[in-house]
Amino acid sequence: MGISLKGYTNSKYVFAACRSPQNAAELQALAKENSNVIIIKLDVTDDSDIDSAVEQTRAVLKNEGLNLLINNVGISNRSIGGDLQQQMRNDLQSHFDTNVSASIIVTQKFLPLLKKAAEDNSSLPLGCSRAAVINISSVLGSITKALEGTGNQDYNYFVSKAALNMATALMSVELRRYGILVAALHPGWVKTDMGGPNAVLDKETSIQKCWSVIKNASEKSCGLHLSYDGTIIPF
Repeated sequence: MGISLKGYTNSKYVFAACRSPQNAAELQALAKENSNVIIIKLDVTDDSDIDSAVEQTRAVLKNEGLNLLINNVGISNRSIGGDLQQQMRNDLQSHFDTNVSASIIVTQKFLPLLKKAAEDNSSLPLGCSRAAVINISSVLGSITKALEGTGNQDYNYFVSKAALNMATALMSVELRRYGILVAALHPGWVKTDMGGPNAVLDKETSIQKCWSVIKNASEKSCGLHLSYDGTIIPF
């Protein structure tokens, strides 16, 4: 997602975080072509990595703040069956750590830089031009949709994304007082390693639509779970 998103922003800096920069050939090529792309090593399940990422970002920004934080993290082990009898504690915990805890802690650590941006741009309305946090979620985390009983279920992924939506709601209430917008965003079923070849959206289409939603997010978007097409997904 981050690689595709680069084409839709002319920001002064774009910080691209990944677990193994040395193995991210496509990202390395992008950074070589665009001096404003800064690659940062970040394993979101490692607190020391998060602290290091914050310090690297702060060193580049100097006296500036961070306007937009996109928490684009998620794992889904589809090899585990969907039935209750097949669930295992360690799988549930690993999904919750990556899909929920990581976004909470990353936002917590980057909060001073987000506050700085919000203060420096206090004349602007709530939005990504001032300061915003976008948590990449999924329609599969919608309890309302789950109760419709489609038959498709994945405890690990569905439950963790539902929890991320709650974290988004709580963050939005708390951070709004600082002038920081927080919302969740469903990017659609995308043809990625996780989405698989049968997905209905290619990456470019998803990113184009997601970026439009992010750019147009306003005070009315606070705490909402938005779809890539701009519609509101029920919790």
